[in-house]
Amino acid sequence: MNSWLKQHFQVLKQVLNRLNAQKINTFLISLCIGITLALPCILYVVLLSVSVLVSEVKSESQLSVFLKPKLDTVTLKTIESALKVNTAIISFSYISKEDALKQLMAADTKNIALDTLESNPLPDAFFVEPKNLSSESINDLKNSLALLEGVDEVTSDGDWLIRLNYLITLGNKAMLILASLLSLALVAVIANTVRMQVLTQRDEIELSQLIGATQAFIRRPFLYIGALYGLFGGLIAIVISMCVILFFNQTVQKIALNYHVDFSLSLIPFSMAFFMIAISIGIGWLAAYASIALSKR
Repeated sequence: MNSWLKQHFQVLKQVLNRLNAQKINTFLISLCIGITLALPCILYVVLLSVSVLVSEVKSESQLSVFLKPKLDTVTLKTIESALKVNTAIISFSYISKEDALKQLMAADTKNIALDTLESNPLPDAFFVEPKNLSSESINDLKNSLALLEGVDEVTSDGDWLIRLNYLITLGNKAMLILASLLSLALVAVIANTVRMQVLTQRDEIELSQLIGATQAFIRRPFLYIGALYGLFGGLIAIVISMCVILFFNQTVQKIALNYHVDFSLSLIPFSMAFFMIAISIGIGWLAAYASIALSKR
């Protein structure tokens, strides 16, 4: 076991010395990997931050149940009883057209619009908070409430949230596709770089084979090169992503203040940073392995 660890340590030291001797090439390749990885990372952070914001706003989503004019008390009580027993509803409140007009008058202090009205045009209404905010559940609840006798129209105050959720879902799919394509591009870049290393050391490899070196021994330094490229690229990707997020937050927070919303892009959590580095190392190792396999042909 000690001998095995010692061999790996020696190979790692040798590879680090070789990369150190080629600082500019190593930095440029790592920078290319870092920029490529930073793109889906930044997109993920944006989608994650927007999803958190949407989940906080969802509590304000309501269904407005507008009633037909001149409803009798019996029909009104029947609608109220139906809302009470509906398990898809958390709570509801009733606002008469008189109360609604008073609220409108309080908002329009100059009564510019109200002075032109001959009568109260506002309907009686129930405001319902649904239990489940998925689009299917809200549509089912709207349809069931619209069938109640005395109900004129049912509207959803959270339709824009549903549409925004669809956009977030679409963004997540686009991020996965982008990350997959960029990962393939990284495999190609790293594989080509490692292949050039193999061709440069062709004579050294052939000499090692003549003196009995195993395939694992010959392959090991190139696998370390690929993994180290991935490691350096992953670290650079985190730095780039953090800088971009902090740069955007300067503007995002100003915009949020104008809309009286506490919102900013979240920084990269430690678990995500660790995952990024692990993925980039894995991509580098896989690219190096593929390059070595292709070089034998």
